[in-house]
Amino acid sequence: MAHASTDSRYTALLNASQDAVIILDGETIASASSGNSAWVVPAQVEGRRLEELFASDLCEQFREVIGQLNGKKTVQELEFQLRPEHCPELKALGLSEPCWYASRWVMTSGREVLVSLRDVTEQKRLSRKLTTQAQRDPLTGAYNRRALVPVLEMSVAQALRYDGASSVVLIEIDQLKEINEQFGWDAGDKVLQHSVSTLHRLKRTSDFLARYSDSQLVMVLGETNHEQALLAGERIRDAIAEQELPYATGDIRWTVSVGVASALNPEDDGAQVLRRAHEHLLIAIHSGRNRVEGEAL
Repeated sequence: MAHASTDSRYTALLNASQDAVIILDGETIASASSGNSAWVVPAQVEGRRLEELFASDLCEQFREVIGQLNGKKTVQELEFQLRPEHCPELKALGLSEPCWYASRWVMTSGREVLVSLRDVTEQKRLSRKLTTQAQRDPLTGAYNRRALVPVLEMSVAQALRYDGASSVVLIEIDQLKEINEQFGWDAGDKVLQHSVSTLHRLKRTSDFLARYSDSQLVMVLGETNHEQALLAGERIRDAIAEQELPYATGDIRWTVSVGVASALNPEDDGAQVLRRAHEHLLIAIHSGRNRVEGEAL
């Protein structure tokens, strides 16, 4: 029985693969196989140099990988993103949206470079989605306590390093337990969701909103001194007090108590500023609720 030639086996393997494959002679594409990548059109890319198709910064990364091969029998790996706006030639060939690729590079005995390109865009999207879910409170959609810590630490550190400002506003939904007991847990959930929606309308793009505990929300206000943060706390208190939630067993109105603290001392860190905000919140609660308390400057 006759055996298939090496070339025919190679061609069959390429045709069966979902990965795109490019063979480089220097920086020129000598051969290509499209796999599942629409923009790898052999008739259009063969004979063209990398710099004709790819963005200059990406070409530099490619050259670095090729340099690392330099005749060695090793495999180099590179993960990169292709964006249509950065690669107009590839956009014309069918690159319609940003795509991530995991590539593997190997040099043949003839010093050609074989590059396999695996589209990992969906894996990237799933990973980003899972990361986002891990940082979000499932009830309100606000960030959770886990996501809060690094943001707060960075905001305070930058404020102290560059003689700037950073403040924390800690917000307690007043008597949420009583709302749950009177109207049911579903009502309490809606109060929390409605409060978060209100805060989203009030916050600046740079402000960070998180759910801190069952009945508490927190906002990190970068570039905000204590006086400004107290005013922000009052705006939050007023806006919540004006809310009314229609409910089957009667309309629900509620208030919030607010504790405010700012990065004031050289030894401050995020945990210390948050601790002081909690102390001021307790003062607001024990002083009758529906009020804002902050540092004595």
